[in-house]
Amino acid sequence: MTKKVHDWVNGQEVLNVLHSYAWAFDTNDKELLASVFSEHAKTGGIVKGTTSGWGPWEGRDEIVRNLGAIRDGQTDRRRHQITTPLFVSLTDNQAEVKIYLSLFGIDASKNIRLVTTGEYSAKLSKTDGQWCIDVLDAMLDGAF
Repeated sequence: MTKKVHDWVNGQEVLNVLHSYAWAFDTNDKELLASVFSEHAKTGGIVKGTTSGWGPWEGRDEIVRNLGAIRDGQTDRRRHQITTPLFVSLTDNQAEVKIYLSLFGIDASKNIRLVTTGEYSAKLSKTDGQWCIDVLDAMLDGAF
C-alpha cells in the first residue's frame, strides 16, 4: 500500500472515531462513548467570550460519567454534525485534527433548532490497531 493510500485509510479511521463520539453522545450510548477515548484521555470545553465551560476531565471513566450526566440532563434529542476536518498532522500512530461542529436539538414537538456551533480540536493515537481520542477540546460559539 502506498503512503498516500495508507494516510487516507488512517484519516478515515480517525474520522470514524470522531463520528462514533458524536453518535455515542447523541444516542446516549455510554459503552460506545467509552470505546472512543483512551484510558487517560482529557476533554473539556469553553464557550467563546464567557467563563462558561466544562471540564477539564481526565480519564475515560470520568469523561463518560460527566458527559453522560450532561446528556441525561438534556430534554431534547441532540444531533452533533461534525464537518470540514482539517488534519494538522497524521502519521501511522498519531493524529491531530480540527473539525467544525453544528449542534442541533429536536424537542418533543419535533421543532428543530440550531443549538450552537463551534470547533473541536482532537489528538488521537493508535494502540494495538485501535484509534482512540487522547485529547478532545471544544470551543463553542454559544451556550448549549
